[in-house]
Amino acid sequence: MKKILRRIFLIVSLVLLVLLGLFIYTLMPGNLDTHGAESAHEFVPAVSDAKKPDVSLAILKTGKMISQQMFSWRGGKWGETQEFGMAAILVRHPQATFLFDTGYGKNVDDHFKTMPWLMQKLTTYQKEVAAETQLRYGGIKPYQIDMIFISHSHWDHVSGLEDFPGTEVVMPAAELEFIRQHRYSGLIDQMIDKLKVSTFEFAPAPYENFEQSFDLFKDGSVVFVPLPGHTEGSTGMFVNLPSGKRFFFTGDLTWALEGIQLPAERPWLARRLVDYDEAQVRRSIIKVHYLMKHYPDMVIVPAHDRRVHGKIKAFPEFER
Repeated sequence: MKKILRRIFLIVSLVLLVLLGLFIYTLMPGNLDTHGAESAHEFVPAVSDAKKPDVSLAILKTGKMISQQMFSWRGGKWGETQEFGMAAILVRHPQATFLFDTGYGKNVDDHFKTMPWLMQKLTTYQKEVAAETQLRYGGIKPYQIDMIFISHSHWDHVSGLEDFPGTEVVMPAAELEFIRQHRYSGLIDQMIDKLKVSTFEFAPAPYENFEQSFDLFKDGSVVFVPLPGHTEGSTGMFVNLPSGKRFFFTGDLTWALEGIQLPAERPWLARRLVDYDEAQVRRSIIKVHYLMKHYPDMVIVPAHDRRVHGKIKAFPEFER
């Protein structure tokens, strides 16, 4: 009997060691294979020399998390922490003023409790000033925000929606369907029926190296493109300023700029917790990787990389 128990113990120990080794392997450097991604190389000139409308943007920082870098992208340093920010992007155009995401809202403490138990245990967050409060102090009242677009429907991007009651919330039809099917339970499930939601479809209009796009004002200043994978309807936003400066906001495609530069995906555990379709995430990352190589001066903005946030003027100042 003792021999049998000893053998079982050895087998279980071996299995655990193998699983531990596999988990550690998923944290090791592992850049994505970019070969065979032909469409990622094909670009359609998107910005003309025509005079651009008076568009400006600013970032509103609403909170942050401190996380281990090794959980952010494959190859992140072990034992090194990094600050990850939550933010809203304010865009002003002659036709409308809108937000892209909201970051943490005023009731973020209650919202945090809607997260899955494991995510709560793995997450530590710090509140800053909610976007609505910052705007109000800067002279912009909630009703003066015409629309709120979301990069996707996870809690840290929609927490501030209820601070703008009655404001139109805009998302791709695919993201609304994703929410309705409860693919990722949480805060948005509690909010969705109380929001004034409208949807759009991406047109078969190539933009840069994307096959589809949605030109919000039909003037090339603000263009949305699909970045599926993290959620079904995850969305990126190009903003092209009169000065010639260009921004591309990529939502949670990656949590840090290194994910685009290398390119590299999140480690296995992070992917299992937050990504709906890992293969789509990889394809989207590779596409943005080639976009960055094609336009080295374009500012690529992952939603949570505070190092990049620090390069964008914070409200009430504006990039123009």
